[in-house]
Amino acid sequence: MFFLLIFWLAAVAPVRAQSVGQGFAVAVSVVGDVVDGDVVCNYTGEIKRCNTAYDGNIYGVYVAQPALALENLSLTDAKTVATSGKAYVRVSDKNGQIKKGDYVTSSEVEGVGQKAIKSGYVLGVALEDAEERVLVTIEAKQSYVTQQSRGNLLETIKDAILAPTLTPLASLRYVLAAVIASAAFILGFWYFGRVAKSGVEAVGRNPLAGRLIQFSVILNLLLTGLIMGSGLLIAYLILVL
Repeated sequence: MFFLLIFWLAAVAPVRAQSVGQGFAVAVSVVGDVVDGDVVCNYTGEIKRCNTAYDGNIYGVYVAQPALALENLSLTDAKTVATSGKAYVRVSDKNGQIKKGDYVTSSEVEGVGQKAIKSGYVLGVALEDAEERVLVTIEAKQSYVTQQSRGNLLETIKDAILAPTLTPLASLRYVLAAVIASAAFILGFWYFGRVAKSGVEAVGRNPLAGRLIQFSVILNLLLTGLIMGSGLLIAYLILVL
């Protein structure tokens, strides 16, 4: 009988592991209905399904059958919410299919997560490729999300403001880009100032060569623009590559 029991547990355990949450959950009072895998947020003490993308109030994931849960006997209708470990999360493909290693965040659809394509508050990291439900390592936090291409200048500026609070590498990239861009502008203005000054002095000494001197000033003005543009281009490449 003992060996039959061991055999039965070995056969059933793998099947249960696919549907049972693998993280630590706590029993809390949840406002409204929730479905297994919903992303929930803590809104001033009320825990309910998130309904905003990159919501800074992300609390965890509702898990119907957690592997380990801390009960609260004072609550009559408590729900188990995983705040750490691993859990399956309901997701959409609004920002593209989620791949292993992608950050997962909340979305405008209540309780449903999505792929994070910009820096902001995230739920955690996907551990597999998925379309409707994905296993996520839960660690709600601000995160710096890199992209191959930036959406617009405003998003880049927002990333620059956020970067110092995240990773040292992100901070270094933005500091380096800012130094290069500033240096290019300073060098450009300094160079043009010298050229303009020498041009005025040359016209004063030789008025007959005024046209040639003006052409030289214009040419150096274009060179100044090239110096500034090169600095901005290098700074941009540092940010996007």
